[in-house]
Amino acid sequence: MIKNFLKIATRHLWRNRLYSFINIVGLTLAMTCVFLAILYVKDETSYDHFHKMASQLYRLTTTIMNPRDGSKERVGTTGQVQGPAFKAAIPEIIEYSRVLGMDGINVINGTKSIEVKNLYADINFFTLFSFPLVSGNPKTVLMNPYSVVLSQSVAFKLFGTTDVVGKILKLEEGRGIEPLTITGVAKDVPSNSSIQFDMVAPFSYFQSMFLDKSWLNQYLTTFILLHHGANPKLVDQKILKVFETKVKEEIITSKTGSSQFIFELLPFTDIHLHPLSLNSSGTADEERGLSETSSLTYSYILLGIVSFILLMSCVNFINLNMAGSMKRSKEIGIRKIVGSSRRQIILQFLGEATLLCLISFISAVLLSQALLPIFNQLASKKISLINLADFNLFIYGTLVVVVCVAVAGLYPAIVLSLFNPAEVLYNKLKLRGKNLFSKWLIVLQFTLAMGLVIATIVYYRQMNFISTTDPGYNPSDIVKIHLPPQRVDQKMVDLFRSELLNDPAIRKVAAGDGPGLQALTANGRVLNAKKFRIDEYYLPTLEIALIEGRNFSKTYGTDSINGAIVNEAFVRAAGWDHPIGQHIRVSDAKKSMTVTGVVKDYHYGSMKEKIKPQLFTMGNSETILIKIQRGKIPQVLSDIERTYKNIIPDHYYQFTFLESENAGLYLEDKRWQRIISLATLLAILICCLGLFGLAHFDAQQRTKEIGVRKVLGASVKNIVALLSTDFIKLVLLSFLIASPLAWWIMSKWLLAFAYRIALSWWIFVFVGFSAIMIALITVSFQALKAARANPVKSLRAD
Repeated sequence: MIKNFLKIATRHLWRNRLYSFINIVGLTLAMTCVFLAILYVKDETSYDHFHKMASQLYRLTTTIMNPRDGSKERVGTTGQVQGPAFKAAIPEIIEYSRVLGMDGINVINGTKSIEVKNLYADINFFTLFSFPLVSGNPKTVLMNPYSVVLSQSVAFKLFGTTDVVGKILKLEEGRGIEPLTITGVAKDVPSNSSIQFDMVAPFSYFQSMFLDKSWLNQYLTTFILLHHGANPKLVDQKILKVFETKVKEEIITSKTGSSQFIFELLPFTDIHLHPLSLNSSGTADEERGLSETSSLTYSYILLGIVSFILLMSCVNFINLNMAGSMKRSKEIGIRKIVGSSRRQIILQFLGEATLLCLISFISAVLLSQALLPIFNQLASKKISLINLADFNLFIYGTLVVVVCVAVAGLYPAIVLSLFNPAEVLYNKLKLRGKNLFSKWLIVLQFTLAMGLVIATIVYYRQMNFISTTDPGYNPSDIVKIHLPPQRVDQKMVDLFRSELLNDPAIRKVAAGDGPGLQALTANGRVLNAKKFRIDEYYLPTLEIALIEGRNFSKTYGTDSINGAIVNEAFVRAAGWDHPIGQHIRVSDAKKSMTVTGVVKDYHYGSMKEKIKPQLFTMGNSETILIKIQRGKIPQVLSDIERTYKNIIPDHYYQFTFLESENAGLYLEDKRWQRIISLATLLAILICCLGLFGLAHFDAQQRTKEIGVRKVLGASVKNIVALLSTDFIKLVLLSFLIASPLAWWIMSKWLLAFAYRIALSWWIFVFVGFSAIMIALITVSFQALKAARANPVKSLRAD
């Protein structure tokens, strides 16, 4: 029976091979998008679930509220004292582990030095979290303050082997270069882990450099392990009581004024998809030992886009199935006359739809496997090909097939089973003209496609606006390098400058870093400013305009002690009319600073944010900016590296281009710009395929009509216009629906940017005109073919 069904179904699909091909191509593309989206979402939601005690682990967060203006900020960081104090006072807490991430740490083995991402963590780190060790005891590897655990890849880079337990390496940190003993080797951290590291050193080693007993500092991450079944909300209440009893005096005497602090628990598995704001020092979570966070919004966007594409394919399936089945109307009529039931006819059509969907499913699985490396690069993921063999993915794929069969196959099957045998056999059955449902499906399809096209154009224009708008300074041809902070002094910076300027292709060398967040008082107002520590060459090198006062200079001895330069935003926030000579008092210092200059506002950060008050002070910096003569960068880079290695031979060398660093601020937006662009191209392709098939069907349905019109003198132009008009009307209706929806959605998206483009009317007109032209070209191909056909053959057609 199954063999007979497959034979019949295959024969019918072959007879309607044009429609079958269009459906298979559309569904394959749509299912491929769905599978890749499922892999993306699956990876996003899998973060940190591999830890055995993940359900009992929480991250301690701090909410800082300012009663003066009602503002509040929740950060994922704490100080050193919270973990031990809360564990001692709250019985629901089993254990805690403090983690402090440090990027760019210099690790030395003989003459080899590399940069690593280091974590300082408590002794119980490897027992609390499921990071397997290939060597060493999880309970004791961090017991000795001068021990260290390496990842497999770092061990191999430094020693050429992972059998390194007992060996010595040198770590360059706050006290300089110190030898540490390797006590363990950990497997490389999986990509779906919020905690990322190349190396783990004991927290006790960090405390030997900096022991902090303040309750009001936030710079590290504290993880809490609760008893199974403990209520985290109840624990939050107990945490608040402990905090209030411990820090009353510190709050009164602190420089935080009347700020209020609230500590709460956030589930460990929520870290990746529930990002918090920047911490109090303006440092992002990933710089505190955690990987880059994401948002469920991105998953929703991706699922929404692929759902649109799948819906468009289903629309094609419905319309083309209806069209293709018209050729079988006599067969259906005869079968009904000889006794076939409505149920049998429905099952036959559903079976054929299932076969077509299964072919598309297999094709989509193969295409997904082929496209996965490209998708990983596009989405910045490391999804393995093994995920395609995941049983859950097979279940999701089966569900997609069932949905496609139900949505796209059921309606045509029911409609075709209702054919009146008499109408069919006397050729009175026509779907054209009154088939409103199919027309509305076309409208839905083009509405989604045009909405995506409008969104893509707005994306491109906004990102182009960001990348081409003058930031207020010149970052081009500037190379940025970092000196080891433990060794930096004015003598080293001057040595670098003099050595580098010996190269005639190097125009300028400056030192400057930032931004850090600085609380201060100016003109009786409390401000938070972005603080930069620079030298006198910084402003000229970046070509930052000084609109009032003067730049820093070594000829003024007080500049390095209490000199300050501010930006226009600072002047406005302070309420000064004449800023030069005004005084600024920094919250954590007794002395005041005197304003010597004002710079024009420039975009030192993302254009998503407004320019904030900015404060420059004069001092040493480990960040060196090197302005290179245009066209000479390749040869100069090797000279810079040679100079670096000559002066600091035992430190890794690394450089970045300032322009590339600025572009990194918009990587997420550009990534989604590419995703939406590809989705738009797919949507347009699927729409055109469907429209092509329907135009073919419409031309066949009106073959005799076209023949009669040609006999009566109608021109090719008249016939093409006749066949195209109905479709163009549907595209116009789609445009009228898509335009206001796209305008509303993209207006909301643009609000995320402090500096943004205006939604111009020409974008919508351009998209509407383009959609009409694409539809016209697609339909005209079939219309021209029908219009040029021999009218004698057209009149003889069935």
